[in-house]
Amino acid sequence: MIPAFRDRTLFFAFSTFTGERATFDRWYDEEHIPQVMDSLGMVGAQRFVVADTKPLSGTEPIDYGHAALYELDGSPAGFREEVKRMLMSGDMVLPDFMIQPFKALFLEPVSEPHHSERFGKLEDLDDRHLWLVFSDRPEDSAEYDKWYDEEHIPQVLSAPGFVRAQRFVTSSVKPLPGVVTPEVSHLAIYETSGDLGPMREDVKRQLISGDMILPDFMKLPFGSMFLRPVSPFFPAKGTK
Repeated sequence: MIPAFRDRTLFFAFSTFTGERATFDRWYDEEHIPQVMDSLGMVGAQRFVVADTKPLSGTEPIDYGHAALYELDGSPAGFREEVKRMLMSGDMVLPDFMIQPFKALFLEPVSEPHHSERFGKLEDLDDRHLWLVFSDRPEDSAEYDKWYDEEHIPQVLSAPGFVRAQRFVTSSVKPLPGVVTPEVSHLAIYETSGDLGPMREDVKRQLISGDMILPDFMKLPFGSMFLRPVSPFFPAKGTK
């Protein structure tokens, strides 16, 4: 299923672990994610790891480990309070193989979602791959936002496999206790259906040919993360 949103916000939880991956995966999919599915605003969750896609020139690869993406509709404040309550009450117990502290990000949108024609043909998000691009958004962001939404994202969405893109900044919602919040000025998230390789090659071609030009206000290098799925998309109960 492909969920619809009124106000899409995100929570990324990045983690590393010790021991067997199968144990980690089973705990995440069968215990941890189901615990948060009834939280206020929850729409769905999916897990990712860094893909072996070769970085693009001008980017600085970032690896925070395993990435759990929780998609919410509306403010993440209610979700935060529910997770905090479960942690403090002992209803949610993090196993010893989880290495703490985690890195985590609450994100709020600064653009509407951009969809390619392929998006309407999707039946599910299970094979969704992500490209995260971190950059510095200036305080006076009008020119930056206009370029991103009217020029850059449409160019990227023309690449093979792309289905959706949206821009985010760090939310004003207070971080969860005991987590480290990476410093993020602006995060563009590009979603593909299937492998990221063809997309990467097309973006590289556009950059080399001059079809895609990065303006002077875009400061290189960008932080970049290619992610591949290691779980299906888990929809929350009642998600449409």
